[in-house]
Amino acid sequence: MIQNLVHYAPLITAAMTCVTALIWIVYLSVFLQSYRRQQRPSILITSGAGKDLDAHCFVTNLGLEPVYLLDVVIDLIDPDGNVVRAVIPERNERWSEGPEEDDDARRATNVGTLSSGGERDLGRFRTLIERACTENPAIRSGTAFNGLEVTVVAVTASQAELCGASRCYQIDHPAEGKPLLRARSIKARQLQGYFARKNLTRLLTAQLRISDPA
Repeated sequence: MIQNLVHYAPLITAAMTCVTALIWIVYLSVFLQSYRRQQRPSILITSGAGKDLDAHCFVTNLGLEPVYLLDVVIDLIDPDGNVVRAVIPERNERWSEGPEEDDDARRATNVGTLSSGGERDLGRFRTLIERACTENPAIRSGTAFNGLEVTVVAVTASQAELCGASRCYQIDHPAEGKPLLRARSIKARQLQGYFARKNLTRLLTAQLRISDPA
């Protein structure tokens, strides 16, 4: 028996080495997945304080690292099915009469840092539509829109890469009463990865070209 063990000792040693290496590979894989999960941003878009267009739109950072809220985009669907878009990071209604010297400029913008667990009130959905009408002349005020999509664009703290989230809402127009707002999904769709970053970069670049007076 001992002679057999001595004879197969190199094979046993090699097998134990392979098992040990496999254990370390599995451990490293679990560690990397946990690390990537901690670094991955998670942005939540919700509505509250009402069920109609007077409800507020909230953005919450559920990731473990802070993100910088860079832009807010709204896509509106008119009764004919046409989609019109506006980029509305600013609370332009606060500056309609001009800012006071003692006003905090941060109150007039949604751009800024969101810490882990931090939440920001973008304003009422009705106000978001009004901002869109101000920013994009192609959007007619008073249109009975059938739906909208809110997209937030952020920059991660660890890698300074674009990420974001979007959520679609349906607007029902009952015969009586105010238009009702209904989310089309349980939670916001996360915009991450290479193709999502390319699309977000393309969106913001197109907006820069539109706003360029030259």
